[in-house]
Amino acid sequence: MAIPAIASALPVAPALPTPISGLEAGTPAPGFGEALGRGLQQVSALEHTADALVEDVASGGSTRIHEVMAATSQAGLAVDMLVQVRDRALEAYQEVMRIQV
Repeated sequence: MAIPAIASALPVAPALPTPISGLEAGTPAPGFGEALGRGLQQVSALEHTADALVEDVASGGSTRIHEVMAATSQAGLAVDMLVQVRDRALEAYQEVMRIQV
């Protein structure tokens, strides 16, 4: 049984990629691994900052308690978001592995 071609469909022009701010035209966009690595570094930096502020308050330094609370909350939210990204990436990987070829 032959399937007739669709005559009324128009060809679709490929979409041009939109430039990412901060990148030059010839520079390739960062991949998922690079973005994940930068995210890990940022979360680590937030945790180190919060730890340093806690140590400063504990040792009687000039850091105020509201600065410590803000830094620890920010670090906690960053860790929570990182865990969510990890969980979503793992779910996506498992879904791809379930695809039968």
